[in-house]
Amino acid sequence: MRSIIIGCQIMSNKTKMIPEEEVLKQLNLALRRAAMIYHHFAETLVDEMGEEKGMKLVRKAIDAYGNLVGKEAKKKAQKKGLHLTPENFESDLPLLAWDAEEVEIDGEKRVRVHRCPLAAEWLEWGDPKKARIYCYVDQAKMHGFNPEYEYVHIKNVLDGDPYCELAVRPVKKDEAEDKKKSPETESEDTVSWIFGRYTKDDLMEMEPECLRALFRERVHHTVEVDLYPILLGDKKPRSKIGKEPELILDVWKERGLDDDDPDFEWGKTYIDVAKKLREGEEVKLDTQIPVPFTEEEMKTVRKLIWERCSIRDWIPGKDVPDEMIEQILEAGRAAPTGCNLDVVRFVVIRDPDKAKMVWSDIPTPMDRCVLVVVCYDKRIYKTVGHDKFVAHNQLLDAAAAADHMCLMAHAMGLGATWLTCTDDTARKFKEKYGLPEYIEQVCHIAVGWPAVGTIKSQRMPLKEMLID
Repeated sequence: MRSIIIGCQIMSNKTKMIPEEEVLKQLNLALRRAAMIYHHFAETLVDEMGEEKGMKLVRKAIDAYGNLVGKEAKKKAQKKGLHLTPENFESDLPLLAWDAEEVEIDGEKRVRVHRCPLAAEWLEWGDPKKARIYCYVDQAKMHGFNPEYEYVHIKNVLDGDPYCELAVRPVKKDEAEDKKKSPETESEDTVSWIFGRYTKDDLMEMEPECLRALFRERVHHTVEVDLYPILLGDKKPRSKIGKEPELILDVWKERGLDDDDPDFEWGKTYIDVAKKLREGEEVKLDTQIPVPFTEEEMKTVRKLIWERCSIRDWIPGKDVPDEMIEQILEAGRAAPTGCNLDVVRFVVIRDPDKAKMVWSDIPTPMDRCVLVVVCYDKRIYKTVGHDKFVAHNQLLDAAAAADHMCLMAHAMGLGATWLTCTDDTARKFKEKYGLPEYIEQVCHIAVGWPAVGTIKSQRMPLKEMLID
């Protein structure tokens, strides 16, 4: 076993020899503490401030920390008379604890990290999303050292990759200039936020479904979220409020795409309000605060919520008309969706051969029911960066849509049951049905005319469900 000389003052004033194994043990303990501190600070900020604002503050702190480290490394290099090139960046990390190697891929030198002690802790705690923000410290360090270069995370274990892989690359001059700008001075031909950055050229090339989702997300986060605190006098409007969704809408029109659908009309309403705020005009909205339902209306609501039940047996040979299926799908379309991203997609199956592709733990004969497979488009979350932080919201959106559809089916006198799938059966369905790679199945609903009533299941008392 090797020993490492630690230069410290001991009682006898002699140099102490410590085995490498003990040094690594102590080092990992210290790094575990650092990982815990970051984890709890990030978690507390998100819990107290909300997902978006909390994440922004965490990113702001990481950028400040990294930038400071980079500037310290810059001073050291300059003091030694070294050029500010990446190889002269003096690392601030105790590299003994990292398992890393240098590799060359396509002529580019990269660092491949097989074990990061910080990431190992965060993954063990099941916290890769908030922890991933910490990795932006690398970009901030290099920017503080020399903004003409940037660290690029090509792979990252916190993104689900088998290892981390980093490269240092020169920044193009126009990109370097943009990086010096604050969000308020960012180019008007740029959409930029914590999760990403798109130039107008990027928007011109973006897939329409992704561009449309980005439009809705930017309306939500840059106008809708801020607007009501502004109208209540709790907040002042940003000088560029609404400019990002306005740019996306302009690109959409320039590409000759249709902007008459309801989601665009909704977005344009907010863009018009934002424009008035930028111009200093008084804004008054013709909106209504929700009013309580009448007692008669509440009877209907309670009847729907408490009498809906799963029906798994249907009348053979009795078709469910297309118009009724469309009403059920419309109910799913009306369900809430995180950040207004509309990721949910539907596959309607009546064909017996196609129905065989869908795994169910109960029989779903096509002469008795229709299948509605509930899916989501994972390109959307990747476009807006939410796949790194709130990927589970895609499943919640699909679940909300499924619940709405089951309620609508019950209200129309139909019988529906919500059925799930395994990762394996979902993969097989996607392959056999020929769905694109970016579509993922979440669940499916079987709908038909009830052949028999069921004993309505009951829930345990509310007091047993409350957590003190």
